[in-house]
Amino acid sequence: MEAQKSLKVECLTEDEAINLFKKKVGETTLNSHSDIPQLAEIAAKECQGLPLAIVTIGRAMADKKTPQEWERAIQMLRTYPSKFSGMGDHVFPVLKFSYDNLTNDTIKTCFLHLAIFPEDHQILNQDLIFLWIGEGFLDGFASIDEAFNQGHHIIEHLKTVCLFENDGFDRVKMHDVIRDMALWLASEYRGNKNIILVEEVDTLEVYQVSKWKEAHRLYLSTSLEELTIPLSFPNLLTLIVGNEDLETFPSGFFHFMPVIKVLDLSNTGITKLPAGIGKLVTLQYLNFSNTDLRELSVELATLKRLRYLILDGSLEIISKEVISHLSMLRVFSTIFKYLLSKRNYISSSTEEEKEEANYSRKDDKAIYLHEDNKALLEELEGLEHINWVSLPIIGALSFQKLLNSQKLLNAMRDLELWNLEGMSILQLPRIKHLRSLTVYRCGELQDIKVNLENERGRRGFVANSMPNSIFYNLHGVHVNQLPKLLDLTWLIYIPSLERLIVHGCESMEEVIGDASGVPENLGIFSRLEDLRLYLLPNLRSISRQALPFPSLKTLCVMECPNLRKLPLDSNSARNSLKTIEGTPEWWQGLRWEDETIELTFTPYNK
Repeated sequence: MEAQKSLKVECLTEDEAINLFKKKVGETTLNSHSDIPQLAEIAAKECQGLPLAIVTIGRAMADKKTPQEWERAIQMLRTYPSKFSGMGDHVFPVLKFSYDNLTNDTIKTCFLHLAIFPEDHQILNQDLIFLWIGEGFLDGFASIDEAFNQGHHIIEHLKTVCLFENDGFDRVKMHDVIRDMALWLASEYRGNKNIILVEEVDTLEVYQVSKWKEAHRLYLSTSLEELTIPLSFPNLLTLIVGNEDLETFPSGFFHFMPVIKVLDLSNTGITKLPAGIGKLVTLQYLNFSNTDLRELSVELATLKRLRYLILDGSLEIISKEVISHLSMLRVFSTIFKYLLSKRNYISSSTEEEKEEANYSRKDDKAIYLHEDNKALLEELEGLEHINWVSLPIIGALSFQKLLNSQKLLNAMRDLELWNLEGMSILQLPRIKHLRSLTVYRCGELQDIKVNLENERGRRGFVANSMPNSIFYNLHGVHVNQLPKLLDLTWLIYIPSLERLIVHGCESMEEVIGDASGVPENLGIFSRLEDLRLYLLPNLRSISRQALPFPSLKTLCVMECPNLRKLPLDSNSARNSLKTIEGTPEWWQGLRWEDETIELTFTPYNK
């Protein structure tokens, strides 16, 4: 329609939704029993602010005059929404218009897939895209990078047409009513009732377990401890377990899954490989991230078709030659969990570090990830199809092994550098696909440099084909416990940096030092959204000059007592800033160029 401006029509607030719902129910019904007004509020909340659902359900409840009728209706709305009057023949068909107008079957399949998760479930964009890749939805691309980019494109498109919702930093979820519609589309509308099953009940009945035989995709968050029924999953392609308290599986649980491709046990309480997992010979995607799994035993070596192995968490030991036997492996990720934990930004000592120091078991048939892990790099280098690696590099010898392998450098996506003993200057090599970099506990490190040999003479990344820069894909940098590091001036050459965390660098006085020799149009921190500074006792400056920060959303400063001035002016972070976090004492001690700038940013202080 060539409109000059598009406005997103948000869902109603809770009060607005309740008022509209009660209006459609009518005063006669609301006054027919003293319990009904409260039940009406409960029913209205089930609509999650969606006007179409509020109007439809409100009208359907207008002739229900007893609390029992209302309670039964609310239960049906929660359990079988498609059976509720007006939903399957009015609400869902209207919402289906957005689905029908999606441009291709791949986007439609990716949309329906998110419905496997329970109501209000939020998921990281990266985790969702990896699941789509593991499912084979994005197989039509020449490289995993192209598939990953397409995954991001699909997420953005589904948010644009309001089928997905943005839910925090790099997370999405599905509106409850949209999810109900997706389940209706995936199962009942197509006549395949149990293709997607979501089991969240406390106690499983025999009839529920019998449905698992028909399921293609199953999400389980229920307890399995008392399950004694013989299990069979002849059609199961995907199993996602969402019970964080689940530590073990019933005997034989994995014995009959003849066609399973995707197994996601992330965020569960498991501490060792489940018995029988080696029988899943058709498995292509396996996720143990954010668990307490400590050891990867030889049983995993039987999974010859495995392509995607995600182990981000507490893994410490991998039996030798397990990885080398996974000949089809394309993606290997084992980022340490506790570096991702917020509590490590405000503490210099962690329980995990103490556990690491006390860990005494040794086995010459195992690789210890907290030590020199050159052997793991050698096994990964020998895999023909590997093209995505995320892992910690421990020690100078392992780092040198990485530098000597162009194959591993090309595959590296998330890199953690630990304990680079004896190294005062870190010269970063060209790592074309690197997305995140962590440098941790390098006691002698004073400076970090990048190789600008191919960048000389350029007028600025933005103006001159930024994708060709040496770190174009680098979005996140985290430096932690580097007591002698002086600054991070090298970051001015990172054009796509979105998140920066600096923690425990006692010698640092400036984040960005002397940048007088760089081009004016370099766009320093032009895409930075999240800047967090912790435990920097001598920090006095983030930048010597005010920066526009056109994308900055969050600035967090904790225990930086000498940082008295922020690199902000009246034009900084316009239309982007959400919050500035810091103690009241720190905020009150800040110095500003003028009162207008202080008044501009005071509302953002939290």
